[in-house]
Amino acid sequence: MRRSLLIARANLRRSKAQTAAILVLLLAASAMLNLWLILAMDYKSNFDRCHDRLNAEHVTLVLNGEANELRDYVRETIEEDEDTTEYYMDDALCMVGSFPYNEGEVNTEFVILEKEAALKRPIGKIEIVEEGAYTSGVYLPMIYGMEGGYSVGDRIHITIGSSEVSYTVCGFLNSVMAGSHNCSMSALLLTEDLYQELEEKGYALGSMLASVRIRDRAQSEDYEAALKNAVSSRYPDIRMLSNSYTLVSSTRYISQMICAGIVSAMAFLVLLIALVVISSNVIHYIQENMKNLGALKAIGYKSRQIVLALLMQFVGITLITAFAGIGLSYALFPAVNDMMISQTGIPYEVRFLILPFVITAVTAGGVVALAVWLAARRIKKIEPITALRQGVQTHNFRRNHVPLADTRAPLSMALALKTALSGIKQNVTVCITMLVLSLIVVFTGVMAENMIVDMEPFIQLIVGETADSCISVRIEAEDDILQWMREQECVEKVYLYHSEEVRHKGGIALMATMSDDFSDVNNQNVCIEGRFPRYENETAIAVKYAGEKGLKVGDEITLTAEGKEAEYIISGFTQISNNLGKDCLLTRAGYAQMGEFQNADYYINLTEGTDIDAFNEKVSSRFGEQINTSVNVLAVVEGSSAVYVSLMTIIDAAILVLSGIVVAFVLYLLVRTMLTSRKRDYGVLKALGFTTGQLILQTALCFMPAVIISTLIGIMVSAVVINPLMALFLKEIGIVKCTFAVPAGFITAAGFGLILFIFGIACLLSLGIKKITPRALLAGE
Repeated sequence: MRRSLLIARANLRRSKAQTAAILVLLLAASAMLNLWLILAMDYKSNFDRCHDRLNAEHVTLVLNGEANELRDYVRETIEEDEDTTEYYMDDALCMVGSFPYNEGEVNTEFVILEKEAALKRPIGKIEIVEEGAYTSGVYLPMIYGMEGGYSVGDRIHITIGSSEVSYTVCGFLNSVMAGSHNCSMSALLLTEDLYQELEEKGYALGSMLASVRIRDRAQSEDYEAALKNAVSSRYPDIRMLSNSYTLVSSTRYISQMICAGIVSAMAFLVLLIALVVISSNVIHYIQENMKNLGALKAIGYKSRQIVLALLMQFVGITLITAFAGIGLSYALFPAVNDMMISQTGIPYEVRFLILPFVITAVTAGGVVALAVWLAARRIKKIEPITALRQGVQTHNFRRNHVPLADTRAPLSMALALKTALSGIKQNVTVCITMLVLSLIVVFTGVMAENMIVDMEPFIQLIVGETADSCISVRIEAEDDILQWMREQECVEKVYLYHSEEVRHKGGIALMATMSDDFSDVNNQNVCIEGRFPRYENETAIAVKYAGEKGLKVGDEITLTAEGKEAEYIISGFTQISNNLGKDCLLTRAGYAQMGEFQNADYYINLTEGTDIDAFNEKVSSRFGEQINTSVNVLAVVEGSSAVYVSLMTIIDAAILVLSGIVVAFVLYLLVRTMLTSRKRDYGVLKALGFTTGQLILQTALCFMPAVIISTLIGIMVSAVVINPLMALFLKEIGIVKCTFAVPAGFITAAGFGLILFIFGIACLLSLGIKKITPRALLAGE
């Protein structure tokens, strides 16, 4: 052990620069690995901790109606279910509403509670996370108080139904099950005076809020569906709103899932590059120190002692660097946390986690130890006598790929090509690095093209159907409103796109979207297999849900709604993330087999240049109470997607910067290794008349064959596999087939730019050739 330690110390003293470069790669890999483990193992668990701390419900049910008969029936239904552990029923106001947010709008179902009553709820507690000195106003979910949002004291204008109210922002709240528009409902707290005022105005419907805790939270979706089915069977005309633990715990952590997936992939790729570099470094060490190794063996050192020295050297610096990387990850985490909270809307307290610490250290140390051991095994085969001859055997029959005497290529280029073809291990390192960087270039290009430059592909894939406006009308006024709209010159198209909840018999609740004719919808890519339903006995269901239940196109399923059931043939599969892959499509006639609409939502395409808000106001003024709500769909989409665009912009920039750092340090190690191993050759070439500039160019060019070939292959392969890889990241939210546009021009230009960047860095790093002189080499002899 002591002998091995002495060798390890000597190696570290002789290779300080290479060690520093390896440290940077390991530092980045361990920081990202620990960051990923925190996001994957603890960040989402924070939802459960917050859920338990606030004694939050597992199922939330809001019913528009305050009749004692309804309240008694719901109470009886909840109490009779053996899965119920406790529940609480409260009064609330509920209505669809919107307000400006993130340069767009947020549109959701508002559940409005009186502040003091909300803070005293035994189940589904709401906590105030920030508060000013104002005594009259509204408390918003904390997600709307993040950077770029509202501040205490701001004035907010909220559209509730078809009316508008204006309040002072008194503070911000945290509600586990209703703290974001991603929860299918959003809680607002009003001070007592404003709550009574709103109740008297009648803008929002008087409702009953039921919060239920159950024995097994994993069954929350089934419990929710059963409870709603029981209520709708008894009261088919009542308007209901609900969510479940399963739904909310997924929708509030979409950005966490995406970020964790990207960070884990980057951690793996950087660690892979670090392992390749370390293996190459060990092999180079053996080649350059062949005589020393032979001498060590000749004086009694055993092969395992030399291998152990290398293990101590690299594993030692790996563990030290891993600890530093873990510390770096905690330093970076507050910034990551701020990005995550802007989508999750749940506070997270950064704390030291022992399990990610152990896993990061063990993983980094373990894989480096394996890489060093595999590369150093050849030491056992080295005989002292061969080693003392610098590893040269009796004969060398290796093929001369570029005979300098016969080549017609310029001498510098021929020498560069000869060096490139003889450096197999160097080429492997370069190829792996460039393949990884090519995938990163394609990924950043695809994300920039589909989320930053043009959001339409991202919106179509994630959101599904969009239009300019959405008008919810009372069913009795439907024909008059449609006739009026079709007479308006500014209306290009108006079509039914209405959603109601149904239940798959033997399954769970699904969000059913109905249209008279699905050929009218703007996004025809929603159906990814088969076709849209055309007849009343057909349905198209989410491909994610179909996969979970083993359903195929052509199978029959039974759906229930309003206490009735009907059988449908599956005509196709859809993918939309709005309901996490738990949805289906029906024709209006198809839904009529189970129930009838109380209201109908119509999507409207307006002519270019038409003011959407002005149009909505015109419709609301024309038809008054016959219009339930009018929504500027484009503004809502822009407001909701702004968080993801901001997140992806930061991720893209971080990935590109990290990639530049990685390639620079990999090249530094390779160039420095080459300058050290070929120092005598460079001296001879200078003595023969080659200038420093020619040798720098020659050194840079020797990397180019591997760089160019691997970059071209990497770009082409990555362009093919990027959409399937993205689908892996998004499968949890219902996306199984990505159709992002691959920007061929951008990735081609980026590929050439990457090659030129590598060439420039290689030239810059080769400037050390200036210091090599024939005289100094001769003096060294």
